[in-house]
Amino acid sequence: MPITPSVFSPIKSNDFNRRPVKAYKNYKVHNAIATTASGHFKHDAIYKKHTPHIDPILGTGVHTLVYPVNADDQTNKHVVWNTIDARYYRKPTPESSFDFTDIEKQSNILDHSASILTVPYFQMGEKIKPQSVRVSGSTGGTNIILDDDGEGNLRDRLILTSSFASSSKCIFHLSFNGMFRKFEDIDRIGPYTGSVSYILNSVKKTTAKADNGLDVQYGVMLTGSLAWQEKTSGLSVKLGDGQNIKIPHHDKFDRFGRCDDWTISFWYQSKNNAEVNNKEIISKYAVSEVNYLDKIDRKRKTRQLVYDRVTDFSNTKTPFVIRADRSGSSETSIEFIACDGTKRFDISSSFFASANNEWNHVAVVNSGSICKIYIDGNPNNLNTSGSIPEGITANYADVILGNPTGIPIGGAYANVDHAIAELRMYDYAVNQTGINSLASKHYLSGSLYQTNVAGNVHYKNGQIVVTSPMPKYNTGSGMFGQPFVTTYKGIHTLYENEVLVRVPKDSMNVTMNPTATYRPATDGKDICTTNQNNVPPGELRKSLFVSGTLKPYITTIGLYNDKHQMLATAKLSTAIQKNDDVDMNFIVRWDY
Repeated sequence: MPITPSVFSPIKSNDFNRRPVKAYKNYKVHNAIATTASGHFKHDAIYKKHTPHIDPILGTGVHTLVYPVNADDQTNKHVVWNTIDARYYRKPTPESSFDFTDIEKQSNILDHSASILTVPYFQMGEKIKPQSVRVSGSTGGTNIILDDDGEGNLRDRLILTSSFASSSKCIFHLSFNGMFRKFEDIDRIGPYTGSVSYILNSVKKTTAKADNGLDVQYGVMLTGSLAWQEKTSGLSVKLGDGQNIKIPHHDKFDRFGRCDDWTISFWYQSKNNAEVNNKEIISKYAVSEVNYLDKIDRKRKTRQLVYDRVTDFSNTKTPFVIRADRSGSSETSIEFIACDGTKRFDISSSFFASANNEWNHVAVVNSGSICKIYIDGNPNNLNTSGSIPEGITANYADVILGNPTGIPIGGAYANVDHAIAELRMYDYAVNQTGINSLASKHYLSGSLYQTNVAGNVHYKNGQIVVTSPMPKYNTGSGMFGQPFVTTYKGIHTLYENEVLVRVPKDSMNVTMNPTATYRPATDGKDICTTNQNNVPPGELRKSLFVSGTLKPYITTIGLYNDKHQMLATAKLSTAIQKNDDVDMNFIVRWDY
């Protein structure tokens, strides 16, 4: 049984303190070391509505289905897409998302393809430090730098948001990019009958019903300095004879009068068909819902009223009708109409060529009671400005995209279709800089989506996801499938321990150094030399240390548990003399 030495002194509980300290360690990963052996995983993800099933030929173990797989670990790219979709994007709510952040600040949009880098736990710690991630690389010969904004978004700093139209003043935004989820395969987009989601005022979510089958097609054709940069981006809806999308009336649509400042912006593609006039793109006059009392069951119900389609509008109250007129097979003009029921306002743009199914940006801006039409960012010169009637033009009708009544007209309309993408409405007059930004479809610096977000950082799970409808981020094998460099900081919590060691003046005044002792002579007498030098250490203490001539020095402090087992030692950088006339205190700190 061990003997408790008298040199031990207890430490009071309030003399011990522990506090956590956040340590941020820098990491750098590039494509050469980001392998499964290092703990990093690079994955490409591709959308497929239903993950393919395993299809072995009975008795052979041979599979007839071919899956797209990642080279590093042979994971199915469709499975990877569905995995991250279920983790973060399908239901971005606190109870359903693995890494939920502020939904008003983070863009939780997963495109039909994505490139993912997963960081191992030991090179991340508790999580990735927000605003510490930078991804740089090259896709398709294009250099890209993405920075983490601290809110979970990867932003492309080459796209300047200072030129964007105000997102806070966007009262309506309709995009069809998410409709790929309705189809089995993104490469097989075809007719779709269902509903289209849109965001009203960036907060209110509702549904615009599609009465007839909609053709969803690839979206805006981008332009660039090189031929290979001319690629489609996103999705659009193609509306043919008798097809439309109804958007329920909202009081925000009452703000399109003469004295209001407002902007309507959208991308438009006019197909090559026979000559057609007065083809509605956006209108608000023909369909409305009214409440009525059912005389049979005495319940209040809602029914839809459909009015006759008109072309003159002289006696029809409407805040806006935007339609297309064609001349021959290659030229189209955009016409804007507003009417207070008695006075009609009508302006039209110059003709613009659309012989090759080109995409054109259309903006109608009302500022200071003057209404103008902009085509591809430029105000046209032919009857493109004027003043809306002073009377009230607002009504309770629904906003309609396409054929306002939904009734096939036939004749010249039978084979007519046109496509719409990225419809936005603002409750202010967007300036020329903002109009140019909305109309930009350049491959590198295009801002037709009015965002520079190219992906997300999921801090807690250590996953960096690059996903966007812009093709420059997913050309080839994706961002992490080509040479790249990623830097980030991991958060590691360290604990700093502190002990106050109290040394009273009347204790621990005797040195523990063996050279301070000696072995007595064989006859039991003290060694006769004055300083008792040149004798082996023993059980007796030399006279110099007993008389107080020599005082001990403290060089080491040991910390022990209640079983007198050493836990730690603290070495002093300089020996300190122990005095017997004053109390001494030492602070010992250590981290782990």
